Amino acid sequence: MSSLKNYTLWIGGAMLALVLFVMYLGPELPFIDKSLTPEKHRWSEQGKLMLPPYKASDLNWIGSDKKGVDNLSKLVVGTKETVYIVFFIALLRYIIAVPLGVLAYKQKGVAHWLVTSLNQIFTFLPVIFSAILLLSMPFIQYSSNRILWVIPILALLEVGRVAHIVQQQANHISHELFVEAGESLGLSGWRLVRNYYMPSLVPEIVINFCIDLGKVMLLIGQLGVLSIFLTHNWAEVDYFTMKFVNTSTNWVSLLAETRADIYLSKFTFVFYPALAILFTVLTFNLLGEGLRRHFNRRMGSYL
Repeated sequence: MSSLKNYTLWIGGAMLALVLFVMYLGPELPFIDKSLTPEKHRWSEQGKLMLPPYKASDLNWIGSDKKGVDNLSKLVVGTKETVYIVFFIALLRYIIAVPLGVLAYKQKGVAHWLVTSLNQIFTFLPVIFSAILLLSMPFIQYSSNRILWVIPILALLEVGRVAHIVQQQANHISHELFVEAGESLGLSGWRLVRNYYMPSLVPEIVINFCIDLGKVMLLIGQLGVLSIFLTHNWAEVDYFTMKFVNTSTNWVSLLAETRADIYLSKFTFVFYPALAILFTVLTFNLLGEGLRRHFNRRMGSYL
């Protein structure tokens, strides 16, 4: 299949370009309030006093929140933080999993035992349950740097799965004739990995990394539905009344903050953060599938 006919890759690339545009240039658009200034009241054309939340209008395309902050501006400003969180979770996962999987390619030894153990531990419960249990631990809940706990915890949850995939692929490569020839020539393990294993593994790693970005985005979206903030502070909101207060504009926190409004017939408060998460999940999945078709076509052309 020609690269020009790889519509999945083209669509995924265009969607990614849109996400990147919103990340870096979106806050500079003239209709976006990047300072997220609350508007506690305004006057209508008829001279009536209006209080937030404001309905969709020319001033607020998708309405405002209860403090009068523009919803569209919150989504756009929060895009960069959301995507960065997802990217660093997936990146840390692969930084740990890829070397571990390569070391375990013989399917024996300490590395193999570690890969198998990590893979099995987190298959007994769905990943979302494990994430909830770990992120709800008191010292993480009340940590002033909660996000520094969230990223490694969510990354480690599926290190075993990714390492197992890499291990299976590396084991398959180890039986290829060109690898056996390198071993017979007495090449060092480092040279074998650098010159034989990694060039063969990189395409699959890139594909799986893109798809995992979508999985991470979906996971943190589920946390938002369950009103679990990625960042928050334990603060006094009223006299002798303490609660966790959102301190971020990432989409997960916006979803967690507004989820209860769905019971008040204010569905749009929840809809737009959820739609942004859905769009990004589709972006990474389409991009990963498009890259799979691209690499498969290239490999087929060499056969």
